[in-house]
Parts: sequence; C-alpha cells; structure tokens
Amino acid sequence: MKRVISIAALAVVLGVAGGVSASGEEETAAPASPDVQGMLQQMQQRIDELEGEVSRLKEGPGENGEAGNGIMDLTNRVESLEGGLLGLNGFQFGGLMYGSYNYNFNSPDSGSNNMRIFDQNHNDFTMDLLQLEVSKETESGVGFHAVLDYGETAGLIQSDWGGDLAHNFEVQQAYMTYTFGVGNGVEMKFGKFATLLGGEVIESPYNPNVSRSFMFGYAIPFTHTGVLFSTALNDNISLTAGVVNGWDNVRDNNNGKTFLGSLGLELGDLAWTFNGVFGAEDDDSGSSKSGVFDTVLTYSPMENVDLLANFDYGTASEQVGGDDADWTGLSGIVTLGGGLLDESLADWSFALRGEWFSDPDGYRTGIEQDLREVTGTFKWQMTENLQARLEFRHDWSNKDVFDDGSGYSDDQDSMIVEFAYLM
Repeated sequence: MKRVISIAALAVVLGVAGGVSASGEEETAAPASPDVQGMLQQMQQRIDELEGEVSRLKEGPGENGEAGNGIMDLTNRVESLEGGLLGLNGFQFGGLMYGSYNYNFNSPDSGSNNMRIFDQNHNDFTMDLLQLEVSKETESGVGFHAVLDYGETAGLIQSDWGGDLAHNFEVQQAYMTYTFGVGNGVEMKFGKFATLLGGEVIESPYNPNVSRSFMFGYAIPFTHTGVLFSTALNDNISLTAGVVNGWDNVRDNNNGKTFLGSLGLELGDLAWTFNGVFGAEDDDSGSSKSGVFDTVLTYSPMENVDLLANFDYGTASEQVGGDDADWTGLSGIVTLGGGLLDESLADWSFALRGEWFSDPDGYRTGIEQDLREVTGTFKWQMTENLQARLEFRHDWSNKDVFDDGSGYSDDQDSMIVEFAYLM
C-alpha cells in the first residue's frame, strides 16, 4: 500500500509541476512530453496491478492459499509486536535536561564562584544535567526505581562506590520496593536513594531557585545506600526510618552504620517534616559520630503563593582538636505566581530566598565563617515542557573568601540564565 501511495503521489507531483511556475503562480498547462507521458502510463499500469493484488487479498485465499498465508503472516507479526509492548506494561519513564550560563561580577581569576556547590563556573555555558528516570511498581508494591545522571551536576554529587568512577556520570538512585501488608501498608526501599533531609533537591528545575542554598551543599548529605521503611499512620502523619551506610557513599567507609528517619505532618495547605541522620561518618573510624537535625515547613496560604522554611543543626564528635564541631543553617523562600496579579501572567513567577549558614569550626566549609545570601529568580514557563529562568544572587561572609580578581573580598554577585526541558 505504501508503494501505491508513493507512486500516486509522484504522479500528482509530476502532473502539478506542469501547471505551476517556480514562483508558485498558476500557468496554462503545456502538453506533457512523450517521455513524461510514457512514465505516467507505466505508473498507472503498476497502480492497477497493485490495486488488483490488494483486492484479491481482501477476497480471501486463492487456490494455493497465498493470500491467506500473507494475512496470517501479518497477523502473527502484529501479535508479536503487541507481546513485546506488553512487556513494558507498568513501566514509567521520565527525565529532564537543563543547561545554564553563569556570570560572576567579581570576575574571579580562578574562574570559580567560591563557596558554591553546583553553579561553580564563572562566564561559562554548562550542560548541567541530563537525567533518565525509569520505574515500575505492581499493585502489590513490588517494583524498582532508577535515576541516571550525566553532566556537570552528576560529577559534583558522585558517591563513593569504592572504585573508579566515570567522569560526570552517576547512578543517583537505584532501589527496589516491596510493600508489607501491615496496618496501612509498610513500604520497604532497598538500594541507593536521595536523602530525606533538606528543603531543596539535586535537580535545579524542581527548586524555586536555580542555585542551591549553602545549607543544601554543606549542611546535609545528598544520597544514602541502605534500607528504609515508610508507613502512613493516617491521612496526616507518616513515618520513615532505616539504616544506611552513611553520607554519599555506596560502600561503607568504616565499621559503623548510620540511622535515618523522618516524621511528616500534613494539615491542609501546611506540611511539616522533621528529619534526622546520625552515625559514624569518618573514614576507618566508627567512634566519631555525626548527626543532623533538619526540619522543613511548607505552606500555601493562597493560590500563587508558596512559603518554605528550612532549619538545620549538625554536629560531629572528636573533630577540631578532639572537640566537637557543629554547624547551623536557616533559610526561607517565598514564591509568587504571576497569576496573583493577572491571569495573563500565569506563565511567570518569582522566587526570593534568604539564608544564613554558620560554620564556626570550619568543619563543613573549611573556613570558620558565617555565610549569607539573598537570591531572586524569575521564571518563564515557555511551553508545557520548556522553562527559562533568570537569577541574581548576592553572597557575603564575615571572612574574605570570595575571589574578586585582585585578591579576595567578603562578597560576590552573580547572574545565572537557565533553560530546562522536563518530560
């Protein structure tokens, strides 16, 4: 049938070509040349033959059963294709890709935005992250989830796998799930997964701001490897608890284990989580213990208005001269949708973040300091899947830690433009 359509289309094109000029204006049709007439007659003859074959197939098998065999072969091929597609039943695929341009107004000689974890490169176009997400879960709760990352961000969050790693590639998450029929159901998650702590996530487009807070980079881990159990006590309260190898390592780096837990509360438009992690984190030492208490409060008092507050307190024993080290952070984000002003501005939004992070022992940042930042981010939802963001950020410290081209200063200003495609 494709051949019939192709031949017919070619015949139409050849016929129309004689009646339309190169400029697209109609002209008086000229008689076709003998060569063209012969070609058209051959095409017509072949079309008649193919149409005859199609008619015979529709009428059923002939004396030798050729038509019937052809139809059976086509049927078998369709059934085989359907069987292959059924094998993907229940699979879910997702992912994203985003890149950015970052400019630091200090014009640092190092080409680096000091004290920043992700958006580090000054005056640079960066392919931040290409991510593929695959998951499957049955009605009984058996399934798996995998998140594969490639790009600048993937290289910055790499876990310790106990061996060589491919640059800028990371298996961010890879875990299996099983649901026990106890109470309201207890879900077990076994493998590598993102941390429960923090008010932001690794993937920039899922956060209100492009850049991540100091707290997300220095106060908490990114991922864990181990086992978690989660259950909903009722519609408003959920619990999660488990045991993991530690912070950002697939292979344990000592003879101790780390405990991870979360309590979640939901009351209408308000959600409040209390999270914690505690265990041995130092290399080859199970005696020193590190812990973080993290709480995140989100509230949507009205449409187009979202509020988020995040507090962290962390401590590590036997660190600075044998004494304990600690760190503290507090941040808040206000997100306003353009629809708050006018429905025609629904594709626009603005997010403002303010933050304070204290590292009095220099345990997390390498310098005894207090860091602060204010960040404003404009977002334009260009299409359902494509978004663009423009961000301005001001960082400052009580120490001269920011490269300014001629030395070091106590502040830096930067701008980021980001484009993201989300499946």
